[in-house]
Amino acid sequence: MGKKQSKISVLFKKQKKHLPAKLEGTWIGELCRYGWMIFISAWILQGMRIMNWREVVIKLGLDIFITFLLWLCGLPWIISLLIAHTLNFTFNGQLFAMFTHMGATGVPASNFLNYTIKISESCHRKKFLRAAIAYGSLSRGCYKSTSDIDLRLIPQPGAINCWKTAFWALGLRAKAFVVRYPLDMYVYDPEVVVKKMRTDELPIILDEKNGSMKSYYPERVEMSEFVDVFSRNNL
Repeated sequence: MGKKQSKISVLFKKQKKHLPAKLEGTWIGELCRYGWMIFISAWILQGMRIMNWREVVIKLGLDIFITFLLWLCGLPWIISLLIAHTLNFTFNGQLFAMFTHMGATGVPASNFLNYTIKISESCHRKKFLRAAIAYGSLSRGCYKSTSDIDLRLIPQPGAINCWKTAFWALGLRAKAFVVRYPLDMYVYDPEVVVKKMRTDELPIILDEKNGSMKSYYPERVEMSEFVDVFSRNNL
């Protein structure tokens, strides 16, 4: 695992970041690679560009609700909004995952694996959840200081199940921040997740009800296989 850096120092270093083609090689593009620019962008948008609309409604609703409570306590509305948005970013965003990408967290491999197993077991108990799938180099058992887990939750059919999954995802993000787990997670329908995620790496099936994703992912890494490969390579 690479050397851990401080959360302050990484904000003033250039990071690996995919940029639109028109920004590549420009001074604006180079500015956007700095950690502090990534932080500001993440704080403002908080993943809403790629969330489904239910998650966006929940996130904006939390901003409004917390802002109103703080305003009732006597704070100016703009200060209330800034505090609310920051709390939302901290507990219902990808803050810890963002710092992990920059190499500033240093989560031990054993902690990462143990909490991934807990998430898998928790997903299995949720009847409103159709599947939970992770993507990326973890399918090969690769783990380093900048590794996070790109997790996508797929709800069972029906609006109620979609809302239940979106609210449960909120709690899962908050827990991940508290236990220092680099979780990058969104809720998608199966057709959307297949379209959005990379196809050059096998997905890890943390949970699946009744083989519901086999038609989408006939080739995959089962959870037991992932645990075995990860343990041999990193523990």
